[in-house]
Amino acid sequence: MNERGLTLIEVLATITILSIIGVVIWNVFFQGLYYSDKAVTQNTMQQESNYISMKLTRIHQTSKEYELTSSDCMIQVEYVTKNNGTVEETFKEPDLCLSTSFSGSVDPNKEDLYLTISIHDKERTANKFDLKTVFYRLKENGIE
Repeated sequence: MNERGLTLIEVLATITILSIIGVVIWNVFFQGLYYSDKAVTQNTMQQESNYISMKLTRIHQTSKEYELTSSDCMIQVEYVTKNNGTVEETFKEPDLCLSTSFSGSVDPNKEDLYLTISIHDKERTANKFDLKTVFYRLKENGIE
């Protein structure tokens, strides 16, 4: 008898091999998506911390004094300008939680501010970025 065709064992072996290959490809694809999303989030957090740092540097170098508070995943700064006007700025992002290592009043003419800006993803708290910086300016009363 010369029968042409596949046996059940050959069909099952082929399905098993194709299933293993499919699962491996599926895992690689979704792992790539996960790490791509994580990299985008990390980049966003770094850009946001650089933006906040730049704004706080300008405030520290140009205002007479300011109040820095950090609560409810946002950072607030209320500062007095050189012409005695009061301005309030709030930094917040819908998907990120922002905080600082310092809350209180700062007199830039008397002290430098050592600050850590912490940002983490609200959905995945393991995604976190910390920026440690120092805000300074030349003191009006001479070099201390």
